[in-house]
Amino acid sequence: MGLNTGNSIKLNEQEYHDVFKAYYGSLCSFACQYVEDPELAADIVQDGFVKLWQLRDDFYYRHQVKAFLYTMVRNRSLNELEHSKVAYEYEQKIKAKKSDTFFHDAVVEEETFRILSEAIGKLPPQMRSIMQLALEGKKNAEIADTLQVSPETVHTLKKGAYKKLRKYLTNYYYCYFLLFL
Repeated sequence: MGLNTGNSIKLNEQEYHDVFKAYYGSLCSFACQYVEDPELAADIVQDGFVKLWQLRDDFYYRHQVKAFLYTMVRNRSLNELEHSKVAYEYEQKIKAKKSDTFFHDAVVEEETFRILSEAIGKLPPQMRSIMQLALEGKKNAEIADTLQVSPETVHTLKKGAYKKLRKYLTNYYYCYFLLFL
């Protein structure tokens, strides 16, 4: 039985095999243009044919089958590319985090924050509140609004807090540089 060349189609087992023979090779080439991996392209096309068989009763015309297969292969190929990109980026992040530099930087950052937080904790309550808000990135005017004090008070107390922190942190020179850069 040859490939049905008419407009209508009934995807019985024989017709399905005929469609497979007619389109498998070109669909693999089509998918390979996207994913650049012949084995992955073949897997994508095979998945498309599995889905076609599952939905075989939904098709009445050959052009529907052809459009379905090419669309399915294109969408699946694009999904694979997106997945590969995400997987590659994740792999790069993992490699970076395994490096000694990342470990060192993370330890220094955490220890610096711990030491700085400890020093801020020794400040008088209002200075401590001002410095904690400043560490959150708030400007003097925002701090003044939050604490319901004048911006001048914030400025004065912040200046005093810096002096006290310099004393507390004299043994932690790297923390000092981070604070005053």
